[in-house]
Amino acid sequence: MNTLRNIAMTIGLTAVIGSATLFAQTASKANIPFDFQMTGKTLPAGQYIVKLTDNHQMLVFQNVATGRSTMTLVNQSKSGTLQEPILTFRHSGERYKLESAWFAGIEGGYSTLQGKRDRADSERGIVATIRLLQK
Repeated sequence: MNTLRNIAMTIGLTAVIGSATLFAQTASKANIPFDFQMTGKTLPAGQYIVKLTDNHQMLVFQNVATGRSTMTLVNQSKSGTLQEPILTFRHSGERYKLESAWFAGIEGGYSTLQGKRDRADSERGIVATIRLLQK
């Protein structure tokens, strides 16, 4: 009976530790030095915690100073794995718009969903890359 209980506790603890490790890989800090647009909102420059949800369908940006979070739908649009996690923004006109996110050790880059106008804008402008720092 004790052996069965110990096995169950070990399996449960392994699951908790494993999920915490996975979460750590998809949660990073970013110092973004410019205001940027995401989901039709302008977010202020500053330090953010950036997370990819467990189902890999949403990015969550939490402003460290205010605690406010903003989420956006993403899809895996690029293949490969990067050792250095990064965010890419497209600068067009006077605005920066989030384009994609890469997390260390996770297959693929995740891009925000785009409309026709966004796709046209993504063909112009300058790309800004921000390194993510592991939490």
